This record gives sequence, structure tokens and C-alpha cells, in this order.
Amino acid sequence: MRAHPSIEIVARDRAGAYSEAVDIALPAATQVSDRWHLLCNLRDNVERLLCRLGPQLRQAAQQVEVRGVTLGRQRELSRNSLWSWQRLSDQRRASRVELYERVMALHAQGGTMKGIGQELSIDHRTVRNFITAGAFPERAPRARGPTPLDPYLSDIEERIAQGCRFPELIWRELKQRGYTGSRAAVRNCVIRLLFPQGKKPLFQAPVRTMPCPSARRVFGWLIGWRKLAVAEPRNADHERFVQALCKIEPVVGEVRSLAREFLGLMHRRSPRQFDRWLKRLSRCDAAEMRRFAQSLRADLPAVRAAFKLPWSNGQTEGHVNRLKFLKRQMYGRANIELLRLRVLKPS
Repeated sequence: MRAHPSIEIVARDRAGAYSEAVDIALPAATQVSDRWHLLCNLRDNVERLLCRLGPQLRQAAQQVEVRGVTLGRQRELSRNSLWSWQRLSDQRRASRVELYERVMALHAQGGTMKGIGQELSIDHRTVRNFITAGAFPERAPRARGPTPLDPYLSDIEERIAQGCRFPELIWRELKQRGYTGSRAAVRNCVIRLLFPQGKKPLFQAPVRTMPCPSARRVFGWLIGWRKLAVAEPRNADHERFVQALCKIEPVVGEVRSLAREFLGLMHRRSPRQFDRWLKRLSRCDAAEMRRFAQSLRADLPAVRAAFKLPWSNGQTEGHVNRLKFLKRQMYGRANIELLRLRVLKPS
């Protein structure tokens, strides 16, 4: 930067090393904090709060009754194979519980997050999530896409409630109504309804509560970004979960309001409203949000410039991502010369 004294504006992320370098090399230049990184910092702090509120997340999930039946990928399943899948899932959970107990034991002995991660060969962020969760954090269920059977789930439940136990008959009835999926999918659905997790047959579909979601998924439900996507509208179960969580832990409602307002300020570019919002953020009951406010105040001129100026380092981040992608494609099989050719002269 010293070799280019004509630079007047520097767009950068939130790392302090970049700010110090600009102050030394170009003290007269205007620094602009990247808006994407500001939103990323907001997400990280809200997720830390949600990881700390693990028991409250589970309590809220237990209060949400899931409407309808959730199916995984359709494949040939019998009662025995369903039980085998459940045993495998239990074994994986037991291994993770054992890891969680080892982390908490080392933490109780005074070990640092970085030291525990090195000793157990796991990422320090996993250690941090375990320590701040307050209890063992359950994994979120794997998301699935829509299937041809989804519009007919209520019909299957109704036929089972009427006493029908023949998947072949139910499949033929659904086919007459326009169902185009496979017969195995219907059979697997009937098995799951009649024998949930290997229990005795039920004459009606069981009442199911929502599995505990991950902190990142809850953040998306709180902010409401998913409702902007046409392909995946906002789920009513998600909104009920958010309302239950805000009732159990009122600070989540306060954080939700602050996060949504910050997102709106970022779109409208309102520096004056940002100053008032920052004062509210500093008085938030959540320690994670107060730390976020401190980090913003430490870099306040660059943060304010992000609301006033159009500059961003998004294009640079895109090229860096492309460069890393090309490098990882050739990992262990090529040298810098080939990488230079692929970057400068793409085919």
C-alpha cells in the first residue's frame, strides 16, 4: 500500500491486522468495513447465544407438535431394518456423548478450548459449542426435499386410522387419485406409521414433536431469511418454535428484534438510525450481543462508512474463493505454475 499512495478508500473485513496496516501505510485513506462480514459477525454472535441456550431449544421443540409425517429417503425398509437404522443412530449419538463428556471433564480440570481441541484432535469451535451449550447439544435432523407422497400423507393416516393394514390396497387407492410414486414408498410410509421406532402397532398416527434444531437453523428461523425464497416458504412449525422459544427465554425475542433491525438498516443504509440501534445493542441482556456492540465501537469509523459508501470487497472475496477452489482441485498433484496458468488463462 505504501507503493500506491494514491489509494483513497480501502474496503476490508473486520480483522484488526488489516486496520492497523492501513493506519500505518495510508493514514489518510478512508476505511470501509465489508457489509457481508458485518452480517457474518452478527450471525456468529447470535449462534453463540443459541448454543448456550441448548436446554431452552430442546424445551421449545418439545412444545411444537409437528403436523403430518416426515419421511426420509424412500428405500426398501422392513421392521427389522428400521430397528437396525435406529441402533446405528444411537451408536453415533453415544460416541458423540462420550466426546462431550471428555471435553467437559478436561474443561473442569482447567483446560483451555485450544488445548482441549489439540488433545482430542477436534476443532476448537466444537469444544466451544460443547462448553457453552449448558447440556449435550443434539444434532439437527437432516433436511429433505419434497416427495410425490407428501400430498397424500393425510389420506394414508386416515386409512390407517380406519383400520386398513394393507400397503398394497392403500397404494392402489392413491394411484386412482393421481399418485405417481412407487409402491415401496407407500409401504415404507405405512410401516413407519404402524411401527414407529420398533414399537407395537398403532391404530392411528402418533403425535410427534419437533426434533431439536441446530443453532444455525434456529438463526435462520429467527431472522426469517428463508421466507424470501419462493421454493421454500416459511414453515408454520418454525414460527411456532420461535414463539415458544421467545416465551421460554425472553432475551431471544430481544435479540431477534435487534438482528432484524440491523438487517434492515444494512439494506436502507441509515447511519443515524444505526447509532440509535448501537445504543440499544449495548444495553441488551445477552452478553454475546454486548460483545458484538463493543467490537463495532472499536471499529466505528469503518462501520459507519459501510452505511454511507457503496464500496465493498465482495468482488475480491469472490476471486479468493475461486482461487482456493482451483488450488484444492489440484491438491497434491500440481505446482504453482499450473495454478498460475489456470487462474490467468482459464479454458
